[in-house]
Parts: sequence; C-alpha cells; structure tokens
Amino acid sequence: MIDDFAMGNISSNPPFSPSAIQHFQGRFPPENRFSHPGPSPIVPSHVSGIPPHVTSSYRDGPVSPYVDYIGSSHQDMSRMPTVDETLARMKLHGQSIMGTSNDLHTFIRPYLEQYVRTPNRLAFGERTVIVMSSKVAQKSYGTEKRFLCPPPTAIMIGNSWWADVVRRGEDPKLCPPRVVISISGEPAPQEGSIEWTGSSGKSFDVSDPPTGTTYIGRCVGKQLFISDVDEKKKKVEALVKITAPSSDDEPERVIGVFPSRPIKVISKPSKKRQSAKNLELCINHGSTISLFHRLRSQTVSTKYLCVSGSGSSFKGSDGAPLMGLDQRSRSTTPSFIARTASWDPFVMYIVDVNKPAGGIDAPPPPPPQPEYPSPPPNAIPFSNNGSQIPIYYNQTVVLQCLTSGVVSPVLIIRKVDHQTTVVGGGLQEGAKGVADHYCSPGEVCGDPVSQLHKIAFEVYDNNKGTPEAGTPGLTGAFLSCMGEKVNTYRPIDGRQWKHTSPNAETNSPTLPGSPIASNASSTGSDYFGPNPGSAPASPSTSEFASNDGGRVKKPPKRSSSSAGGMSKPVPKNRRRPSSAGSVSSRRGSTSDGGAVSGALWEVDIGETSVWTIVGTDQIRYNFYVPPVLFDNQHVSQTSSFPIPSKPVTPFPGVVKYLPPDRAAEVPKSNCASSRAVLSKPNPHASKMLTVYGENFSKTDPVSVFFGSEPSPFSEVRCTEVLGCLPPETQSPKRRPIILIRSDGVVFPSNTMYP
Repeated sequence: MIDDFAMGNISSNPPFSPSAIQHFQGRFPPENRFSHPGPSPIVPSHVSGIPPHVTSSYRDGPVSPYVDYIGSSHQDMSRMPTVDETLARMKLHGQSIMGTSNDLHTFIRPYLEQYVRTPNRLAFGERTVIVMSSKVAQKSYGTEKRFLCPPPTAIMIGNSWWADVVRRGEDPKLCPPRVVISISGEPAPQEGSIEWTGSSGKSFDVSDPPTGTTYIGRCVGKQLFISDVDEKKKKVEALVKITAPSSDDEPERVIGVFPSRPIKVISKPSKKRQSAKNLELCINHGSTISLFHRLRSQTVSTKYLCVSGSGSSFKGSDGAPLMGLDQRSRSTTPSFIARTASWDPFVMYIVDVNKPAGGIDAPPPPPPQPEYPSPPPNAIPFSNNGSQIPIYYNQTVVLQCLTSGVVSPVLIIRKVDHQTTVVGGGLQEGAKGVADHYCSPGEVCGDPVSQLHKIAFEVYDNNKGTPEAGTPGLTGAFLSCMGEKVNTYRPIDGRQWKHTSPNAETNSPTLPGSPIASNASSTGSDYFGPNPGSAPASPSTSEFASNDGGRVKKPPKRSSSSAGGMSKPVPKNRRRPSSAGSVSSRRGSTSDGGAVSGALWEVDIGETSVWTIVGTDQIRYNFYVPPVLFDNQHVSQTSSFPIPSKPVTPFPGVVKYLPPDRAAEVPKSNCASSRAVLSKPNPHASKMLTVYGENFSKTDPVSVFFGSEPSPFSEVRCTEVLGCLPPETQSPKRRPIILIRSDGVVFPSNTMYP
C-alpha cells in the first residue's frame, strides 16, 4: 500500500513530528526580539558610505561563536533597509572623508569595525561559497562515463555576488556571476546554469531580482566523471570557478576557484563486510549523506531525496540567519520529495527512542560542525574523545536536511541483501549478550553501513514493541520513491524467516493474514496515526526450503571475513558480535534468546523502496570585499561591490592558534622553514601566538586582526603557520581572528581570542 509522506496531506499527524517542526522554527530567533525602540544610529564621519543600520548596534542573543564578543542590541530589525537599499547606500558620495590611505591598517579598520559589529554580515555584503560533493566516486574505464552521484554542487549566498554590468545602449544593470564546475585533472565542461532563489526558497528570474531577501544561487555540476587516464589517481577534487559578470569587450575576471573536499576514487563499491575501523568507507553518526534512487539501475532515472516547502537554514559567518526569512509566513509544510536536477545533504543521527524528540526538557546536543543546524534532542551524544561512531544496520536514525534544518521521523536503517530483499533480526543462538545498541526493539546491530550500499528505511513505530517469541514480528512501512513523490510503502507479504532454526520450527505460530492494502495509520502513531494491529502472515515450515531460492547464505561469508587465519568453522547461526554489541542491552532484551526471534528475517520491499547511500562532504568559504579596495581607491564607485583585481583563492584560513607557552608544537613535517624560524631567537617570542591554518603566502602576507584591532607584528613562517603578537589593548571579551589580504579582502574565521 502507499501512504503519502507529505506533511500537507489530510492526515492530522504530520510525518515530520510536531516537535521537529517546533525545533526547526525555534532555531530562528523570533522577529519581535528586535522590536524594542533603539537609539538613533550614530555613524562615524569617516564611514559616510556605510549604511546606517549596520553601524548602530550589536547583535542580540547568543549566536555562537561570537557570544562573548558581541554585545546586546536594541535595533529594530524589522525596519532594516532591504539588501538592495544597503547596496545602494554603499555607493560613496563623491570621495568620502575616508579618502585614500597609504596604510592598509588605517584604510581597512573603519570598514572592519562595521563588519564585526553589524547585526547581519550577509546583509552587510559578506559572500559565502559552499561546495558539496560525495566522499567517494567510481572511476570510469575506457569509453564508459560513470557520472558522479551525487553531482558536485556549488551554493553561493549573498547579494554582493551580483555586480553592475554596462552593455551598449543600456543602463547599468545588476547581473549574477557565472560558474563552471569541473573535476581536477579532467577537461573543464561548459558553463553551468545557476538556479537563484530567495531565502524562503522561492525561485526568481535573474532579469527581475526581488528586494528584501538574501540571494542564494545553486549550480549543479552535471555529467562529471573520472577517467582512467591516470591509473594511480587516488583522490580528486571538484573545482568551482566563479567569474564576475562582464560588460562588453571586458576581459574575464575570476573571483576564485574553490575546491571541494577530497573525493576518494574507487573502482566499484565493496560488497565485503566493512570493518568499523575503516572510517573512510563507513557512514558515521553525525556525518552527512546523500540518498538516491534508481529504477532498474538506469542512471537516467536517478532521483535524489530532498526536502520541499522549507526556507533555508543557512547563516552568515556570524551565525545570523538570512535576511528576509520569516518562518511565520511559511505557506507550505515541509515534506520529502525526489528530484533529478539537485540534491540535499542530510545529517544522519543515531537516536535513542526512549528519549523525548523535543520540548523544554530535552535540549538539543551541540551540532557536529558549528554551521550545522541543531541536532534533534534524542540524538545520541558524540564520544568524548572525538572518535567516530559508525552506524549499523537495524539502528534507529533520523535524517536532518542540512540546508533547511528539517528533521525526519525516526527510521530504522535496513540492509538490502539481494535486489529488493531487506534483512533484519534479533539475537542469534550462540551470540548471547550482544546488545541492541539503539536498534529496533528485540534486534541487534547488523553490519556497519558502508558507502554506496543499497539500503532501505523502515518507519519506526513506537507502539509495535518487541516481536513475540519465535516470530519475525510485523513489518513496518518503508520510505518509497514514486516519481517525484516520496511516500511510504507497506510490503504485502510481510517478514519471513531467512533461514530455518530449531527455535523457528517450534515457536513460529501463524499469525492472522494482513489485508493487501491497509490505511496510512498503520505506520506509527506519532506521524501516521494509530496501529490497527493487523500483521502479515508468517511462513510455515514447509515453505522454508524454497523460500531462499538458492541465495548465497550470509553467515558463512561473514565468518570467513572475520576468521583471521583461524581454521575452526563458525557455527551457521552464529552472529558475529560487532563493536556496538560489547555493552549491555539498552532496551531490556534478555540474553536467553526467549524474548526475541531466533533467526534473521527477510521481507521483499519492492524496487521503489531501495535507496543508495553515499557519504558527502561540504566545505564553506566566507569572505567580504569592502566597498572600496586598498589597491584601487580612486576607481569610480557603482552601487555594487568591487571585484578584486586577483582571485580570492587560494583561500587563507585559520584552524587554531597556540599561546606562547604552548607554541612549541612541531609543525607539519613538510614545513622545514617553519621549524628553522622557531629555532632562531626572536625578541617577541615570549608573547608570540602561533596561528595554524592554510594557504598563507610569504610573497603576499595577510594581516592578522583580532576583531577590528590589528596585530602589531605578524610573520608568515610557511603556508600553514604564521606567528603574530596579540592585540595591544586587552579586552575581557573574546574577539574573532580575521585575516586581511593586501588589497583589503576580509577572511573571517571561527577561531576566537583569547
């Protein structure tokens, strides 16, 4: 049967739980917290070109990680000028009193003071690039073309990406940038098409951009593949080349070439049981994934799981939400949807179903990355030592859309064993004491979930409970892709024993037959209504011989991969205990095997419910180009932001810093010059901070600022290490470390001092 998996259906129980929706809405501060009448903005005379609303106040509320640095605000955000007015006001009237300066620190400091104090950096002019890609990709051999799934995608956030373009006989017009996405070492394809939306997710025509919202551009790198020209190639990168719109007869001006995280090149997905120690090929708790569905393995039918009907949860580098985003005016309810042209990354969390999924008494754990939305409160905690927690089959999980923050209902991740057959089950004979470890009640962990595995999602029903002794239990509904709709499908035949066992022969009574189609209320009371209690038929013992159809048995295969040179055979029904099973049961499942089924079961879920899972990566680049650049102070100003004379990439970034008493940490082995500098005496050594990062240049060294105050002295030691003195004025408030390039381009970081 088919159940609609959209929140807008007639059912009063939405598939995304009410707590998830409250949680989603709660992540955006209510507009009225800015409604207190505030003082008139005081604009320093030397920044007459800066719009008043970005100079008048600090932000209100604890938006990590700037909570200690930025004070309280009484700014009326509801009356803030639109982004378009902001851009227009940044046009300097004649030559501003700021005038020209021969000193970068003097020149940039007024702009920087406003940048670090503005209530919304993206509205002030900050730009963001997010490059999304898969963690692994298959190589193409000969003439075949295995396109990357999901395709590398670039997301540009901010209105200052758009620039004035003058074409013959026309007035200056704001135009968007151009994007080409390619794979390193492969020929560059043609220019990609960009879909532009406002912060609410609504698309708009580039010839008529809206006002009062933040522009988000998404470009998908289609038909990209990795050739076999370089046989030794182990990793590649997706390269996003962004160029400014150009006027007639104007040369191409490259804003930057932004690489993705490394993509591991594989020949084909491994069918072996993955070791949980192989973190590169495992799917881990709190990591991002993409899910795609194909009919009859045809690449042309590939559809990606996405969330529809929701605004964006993107924030600026200061943690402030997008301008023009009002959750109260959302007209549609979020739902899953399948798209062919784009994809959404999902954060996958293991959840403890015994914990509340929301409410005042259940504060959410901190996100695995600062820019991620807050996880659901029932997500299990991360390990204290930072080690990864692999996800195993049969565990209860949720999917949280990274771009919208919407959280799915609780799902059980299932292994697709063969074509459309899903397997699951409880404790086996001889494997007593293996815990369920956040599994569906009465079950134990299966194999670790691995890259490019075929999987399925069974909707968790908290009313179903542990299966009766000797029975495989009732089947739930599965997430299903029907065209562009994502629904739930309940298998007609139900679960059947996968192998015979003495326990199954004596303790598997036949249950009443299930109707061929039941209503939507049978998939879980939290989201789809009450459970009617009907169950599919259990097979009789006479059916077992023909049930498997000669399929390869898994237990021997599993034992051979874990034998490690042992000649002693492993019993047929023995489950290999996983690392997740070394602790006592969390759901009271007994170790005598009496309260759980005695064998693995299987169920045919049909082709529409089979998904392929692949881990994904995101890298984010934030930068700010001031209204006037230091190396081009006399150019006539337009209403748009200037384009730097050279690309902003390679992108300098800060990872961490060490104070003087800890700065003897040895730099990377390939950084000999840094060690040489450290060995020489330096008059500043007793106070010097050591900053670790990437893409520091000796020929074009960056300046280091703490908030808006410059470091009195800095030196680049190598591409990954620089030394600098802390600011001369001591402040009890923490300040962000910011890098300034010689032309005035600003590179913020999440690293705070002290």
